[in-house]
Amino acid sequence: MPAHDLQHALAGTGRAAAWPEWAEDKRIDDAFAEQAYNATSPQCRAALKTGLALAFMHFGQSLGCLRAERRDNHLGYWLHTTAFPAPWALVAFTPGFTAAARLAAACVPAQLAGVPLLGAVCVDGEASRQALVSLELSGVEDIFMLDTAGLFALLEEVQPSPGRLVLMHTGELSGARQTARALGIPCYEESRPPSLVLPEPDAFDMNVLAFAQGSALEHTLEPAHPVTPAALYLADKAALGHCRLHHDGPHYADSLALSPGCEGFWLHTGLTPDFFRVSRLAFGPLADTSR
Repeated sequence: MPAHDLQHALAGTGRAAAWPEWAEDKRIDDAFAEQAYNATSPQCRAALKTGLALAFMHFGQSLGCLRAERRDNHLGYWLHTTAFPAPWALVAFTPGFTAAARLAAACVPAQLAGVPLLGAVCVDGEASRQALVSLELSGVEDIFMLDTAGLFALLEEVQPSPGRLVLMHTGELSGARQTARALGIPCYEESRPPSLVLPEPDAFDMNVLAFAQGSALEHTLEPAHPVTPAALYLADKAALGHCRLHHDGPHYADSLALSPGCEGFWLHTGLTPDFFRVSRLAFGPLADTSR
């Protein structure tokens, strides 16, 4: 490939990302989202809004496009880095997915990364009330209902590519993961509900927690369980103590401690704004000015 053609290919077409025209007929009617919102208690909606605010506090503001260059005269080389948002991102989930906080946690990093086109797809059925409210409050406007073949077609046709794919499922969307891999689309997935520890349920708003965590709340672990939980719901002092504690034990691995008032908040391990960003590096020798 000639050098100028290669540079053009690396730079991209400059076109804004867009969903295929046929996907417009698969949009979920705004009326359904409005009904779901109105059917959800103010306490649950407020908790999810608090969770979104905590996510923004944790990740910080969007960085947009970044460029940096370093020159090392001792080594005689330069380094140039560029980082910018992926052209699009898609969050796919199943009809049985009812964890509002975890769905919001899948969307917020993409928004903070500055992804210009963010969509969600409920695959093979109608989206749950919790999912619709979560997407509404998370600011996701492009919500589709597709069958599995439709999801595959969407991944193949949306341009420019590659974007980013997040899957929220319990095995039903494994084919989408394989399709993404074949297309070179980076994919993050939650393929099973997270393990939770809840030693003092009376300290928390259990209605809100059920809205936030869905089926994961049905199988909470005992505090001394050998499996490291994804999150521990603890009183304020206990949560802070867990964070400060350094010892070998059942909770030595990475984990999240949440205190009362944080029921609507969640973080997916490894799913940060960086996942939704494109990074490019270039190295080269400094010009020899001694000649």
